[in-house]
Amino acid sequence: MKKAVIVAAAVAALLSLASCAGAPSPAPSAVSFPGAARIIPVTHIDGFGTPTDELAWIAWEFEAQTYVRYQIVYISCTCRQESVNKQSMLFLEIAKGSTGGRIHRIFFDFWGDSPVMPEGNTRAEIEEGYVPKFVNVKSADIDPIDTIAGATVTTINLKQITKAVLAYHDAKYTAATEAPMYVDATSSATSEGW
Repeated sequence: MKKAVIVAAAVAALLSLASCAGAPSPAPSAVSFPGAARIIPVTHIDGFGTPTDELAWIAWEFEAQTYVRYQIVYISCTCRQESVNKQSMLFLEIAKGSTGGRIHRIFFDFWGDSPVMPEGNTRAEIEEGYVPKFVNVKSADIDPIDTIAGATVTTINLKQITKAVLAYHDAKYTAATEAPMYVDATSSATSEGW
């Protein structure tokens, strides 16, 4: 009797293992681990215009009543050696809205791109002359923003990451009313028309 129970248990274990051996592994998207929801897909565009699927990481996400603050880690440029180009960290504050989020604040927490672009463009020129164009825009407003010649890859990929974050934001957060326009309390100026 005891021997029969042991044999039955061994046969059951072998059948169980055999059924597992032929079973496919779960798809990566089906695998769950802490922080998986904070990884978002983004399409990186290189200097030749070739799109590559990449991943960005939401390093920090804070929901307030009318807006959400994000720190996003992403690849801006892969054109030059790793000692120059690293992951950038972008800060975004996006207002919640009934028809989608609206960017209120945007700046780099960490600049992972070249200090000076091949054509001579600098980080300061991009932060002061280009980044403000994203204030008060929604997802549909990003594509028409022109890029900067000489910093094309950097500015194209800033557009790519803001679209990816807005897609994530719009899928997760809504509000009963339209997202308000941002007004700079310091200068009392809005960024309408960007």
